[in-house]
Amino acid sequence: MLSSSGGRSGRSSSPQRPNGSSTLRHSPKVRAISAAQQAGSRVAPRVPPGFFARVTALITAHKRPVMIGVTGGGLVVAGGLVVTAALANMANPEQYFDDRDTWNTMLTDLKLSAWDVWISYFAEVSPYWNGHASETVQRYLRFQLIGMFDELGRVDAEIGNVLTDLGWEIADYDTKVVELFFKSSTVFTVLLPFGRHPLGRLALGAAAIAFIGYFIDVLQEFLSKIKGLDKNLLGLRHKINELNGLFSVGDGKLHLQAPGKDLNLWVPVTKEHP
Repeated sequence: MLSSSGGRSGRSSSPQRPNGSSTLRHSPKVRAISAAQQAGSRVAPRVPPGFFARVTALITAHKRPVMIGVTGGGLVVAGGLVVTAALANMANPEQYFDDRDTWNTMLTDLKLSAWDVWISYFAEVSPYWNGHASETVQRYLRFQLIGMFDELGRVDAEIGNVLTDLGWEIADYDTKVVELFFKSSTVFTVLLPFGRHPLGRLALGAAAIAFIGYFIDVLQEFLSKIKGLDKNLLGLRHKINELNGLFSVGDGKLHLQAPGKDLNLWVPVTKEHP
């Protein structure tokens, strides 16, 4: 299922690491790359600090006039359910951006791990050992393992993108709820003094119906988007489970015979056996 580019099987004297680099993980160059990638994840777009606290404060400030208004409009039960649903579906989007940054950091670590595996073999094994085992490991590394690392990296990046979308969708919903409460509170505050007059009560009822209808539209749109993103995350979880199984490698999967049964399993590189 997974594949990657590579050369002929057998020992290579000048291997090329993925992305064309041949630098070890802890070298200054790789540390600089890692630092740059992590810095990029830290400055990735997100909501301003304290966003949800400000949203919650605004909702609290305008909640009472809205409840009084829907009550005056004769829709106390429906209005109460709407307010409860509005608050229940609000969330702090910052946690999703934090999770996104965590996945971005893991993506950097994943790339470095793949490079470590590649260089460890070609720098510490391939120059000193021939034989069936060395050739088998090299083929597995070239044509399977690096490909699986690449696929896992793509899944990691997709998860980060979905978490970003989740964060912005939740922030957008929170903003729309604040806007709804602010506008409705303003309208109800103007209409409430006329609540004893039949026309005033009629106006309050119309405003309450508009408040409920607008919120239902906002909630349906929000839940539809969240459902789609949640489905994407579930699919990515299945991909991770599949890759987890592919990474579980034993001698049987590599088709290696037990030590002692194959005299050419590991052959040291010497003058007689270059």
